[in-house]
Amino acid sequence: MFDEKDVLTCIGSDADASEYHGSILPPIAQASLFRKSSAKELHESLKRENKDFVYSRGTNPTVKVLEERLAALERGEACKCFASGIAAISAVFMGLLKAGDHILFINNIYGPTIQLAEMLDSFGITHTSVLGDEITGFEDLIRPETALIYFESPGTMLFDLVPIAEIVSAARKRGILTCIDNSVSTPLFQKPLNLGVDLVVHSCTKYIGGHSDVVGGALITNNDLLERIFFRSYLLLGGIMSPHDAWLMLRGLMSLPNRLKQVQADALEIAKFLDSHPGIRKVHHPLIESNPLLDEQMTGHTGLFSAEIDVKGFDELCGFVDRLELFGKAVSWGGVESLVIPSFGFDDESNPTPLPTNLVRFSIGLEGAETLISDLESALE
Repeated sequence: MFDEKDVLTCIGSDADASEYHGSILPPIAQASLFRKSSAKELHESLKRENKDFVYSRGTNPTVKVLEERLAALERGEACKCFASGIAAISAVFMGLLKAGDHILFINNIYGPTIQLAEMLDSFGITHTSVLGDEITGFEDLIRPETALIYFESPGTMLFDLVPIAEIVSAARKRGILTCIDNSVSTPLFQKPLNLGVDLVVHSCTKYIGGHSDVVGGALITNNDLLERIFFRSYLLLGGIMSPHDAWLMLRGLMSLPNRLKQVQADALEIAKFLDSHPGIRKVHHPLIESNPLLDEQMTGHTGLFSAEIDVKGFDELCGFVDRLELFGKAVSWGGVESLVIPSFGFDDESNPTPLPTNLVRFSIGLEGAETLISDLESALE
């Protein structure tokens, strides 16, 4: 199911056993600064703060271990970790764009990302959005001033896939950068850099952390782009990941392959059950219907999907959600516990188009498919 190299990277089995006295995880370098042996050494280190340990706002030993593993998983040259996923996205926008530039968003984009883009309007950076099911004409929306095409595939609510290779080809012909939020698939199920994408961002809060106890983000790209972002926005915005949070992410990464293996199987079984249930109008799951993009871009899917419930209004939708006993009512996803959220959490001005009002998103955890199906059956009665 997974590349053997990726499994070893997640666990850290391929790490040098002589480092850190043989400890499985690196020590937490809880330090704000790092002393040098001479003034000249400090002077030289300040010139390459993206590589040397000077001040933890720039580079930290514990965080660097996580960055190296995430870069390896995504087949990227370099990675920087952030305090949140939106901090990583902010660094991309602020580090690469200027007044007069234009961003083209493709697919149903995470609401706060669109809110950030709307804020950038006041700085002279404009944007346009095209939905996943309207992708055919996306090239018509590319402008002479378009500097970045930003997309999600799959999206985080309707899980539409968009043609990554086609987007990359259109962008490269025009000298436009591409960036994808790969949080839904994780590096284990999709490697956008191998498909030609320039930048990959992650909300590490989700599957990478995996235990709903830490918030973080990551950016993986080539050395040149990362250095540009590091000095132009990463250092200046200060949205850094703490050493302790990086350590928690490394711990979560160790179980990522096994967690994804179970939630993929359980989520698909549950999605198929709902797809055949008379109380469900439609299920949105990439593996339910045949799609040629699956084989081109992905090797599997995680525990996320959504469904349109056969209800007459908002109160009935909330009633269904409230009858679920084993699904936590909460935002986010990717932990070991199952979660559910109705579309009201996203159907607002931050979303370029209203989602179906009867939509609920499920994040399947580790409780087991049969147990969760029983809970769903009771709630649908």
